Formats: sequence, structure tokens, C-alpha cells
Amino acid sequence: MTAPHRVAVVTGGGRGIGAAISRRLASDGFAVAVNYSSSPSDAQQVVDGITADGGSAVAIRADVSDPGQAANLIDTTTAELGAPTVLVNNAGMNIAGAARKQSPGDWDRVIGVNLSGAFYCAHAALSYMYENGWGRVIFVSSPSGGRRPSPGMSAYSAAKAGLVGMTRSMALEVARRGITVNTVMPGFVETDIISSGGANAAESLAAHWPRIPAESIASTISFLVSEEGGHVSGEEVGVWLGGPVGV
Repeated sequence: MTAPHRVAVVTGGGRGIGAAISRRLASDGFAVAVNYSSSPSDAQQVVDGITADGGSAVAIRADVSDPGQAANLIDTTTAELGAPTVLVNNAGMNIAGAARKQSPGDWDRVIGVNLSGAFYCAHAALSYMYENGWGRVIFVSSPSGGRRPSPGMSAYSAAKAGLVGMTRSMALEVARRGITVNTVMPGFVETDIISSGGANAAESLAAHWPRIPAESIASTISFLVSEEGGHVSGEEVGVWLGGPVGV
């Protein structure tokens, strides 16, 4: 079945990987809701670039770790652009720290944004996708979520691993509704999350990991949300050249 309309929500869509995803989906013909939590100027810059190229986009503020704000993000998108047929759960953050030192508040915040927020947005968007009989849900995970965990990343790793489990379960739930659910696992893309690991985090990773352009992540998602990608669901798609090199 062909998508009834082409509206995409990209959480954390104003910066880094999210900005690349927003721009790519807009170039694919989607109207894009560029979500942000604390950087309105970055999100608006992405929106302005999309509209300058003839596309349609709006910036919508929401802290997705709050279920009410996550639901409002989907409702506002529907009011301004139409009901979403694509949801890319890209919003993420990290507070690095050894487990014995990390506070419960830091744990809750990392889990809230990376895992709970993804669920809240999917929960809200799926109702519209069910009505339309078509939809695409993407979760952006990480090698830290089980493939290549790192010390000081317990909360982040737990959240990203949780996305994979949620993908597999949710994909089975919606398989007969014309909806696919997949996880994309980026490798080393220089983002704010990388810098949260310390001043030398990027340089340390670059010594062992190949750098992946954000546009490569966006291209993979572009395929998964397309008509041609409709036969792929419940999968974890890695964009990371197989892992560390030179070690």
C-alpha cells in the first residue's frame, strides 16, 4: 500500500544526525517536523534550509521524556503538517559516569530521553498510523547498546539496548497493519553525545573507529521508510563498518 501522505517527525532533528535525517527526508518529499528540546535556533536553521530548497518543515519544541510533551509533538505535527506516517526516534543524550557514582537522577534522565521518550512518541504516532494502515517507525540506537559497550555508559547502554528489544516486539505487534519498525545503529559520528564522554573522546574513538558521516545514517533511514523498504521490519541495521579497526 502506498503511503497516504508523507509526513515525518524527527526527534532531536535540529542537530547532528537528526539534522541530516531531517534534510534527507525533506529531499525525499516528506514534510518534516523538526523536533528540538533546547536549541530553537539550530532547529529553525534546518527548517529554513528545507523551505529554501522548496520543501515543507516546521520546528516543534518538546522534551520527549515527558509523555505529555511527546504526545503534543505528534498532535501539533498533525495539526500543522498532517498525521505522521514516519517517526524517527533520534533524540538522545548521555551523562557519562561510573555506575557506582552515577546518581539516580542522572540514570532517570538518560533512560527518559533515550528510551522512554522513544516509546512515548511511538505510542502517540501509532494511533495515526493504524488509522492510515501505513507507517514507519525508526529507533536510532548505538553500538553501546550491546554490541560494543564502553565503561561509564551503563545508563546509555541500557537505554540503547532497550530500543532494540522494543523494535523486535513492536514490529510483531504492527506487522499486519502496514507498519514497519526498525532500529538503525550508527557508528562513530561526531555528535554532542561523543563530546559528553570527555574532551578527548572524539580523538580516542578516531584512533580505532572509522568515522561515519551523518548523511550515511540518513541515507539508510531514507531506504527503510521508503516503499522499497517495506519488506524490512524488526531489524537492527548497523551503519558502522563492522566495528573498531586497528585493535
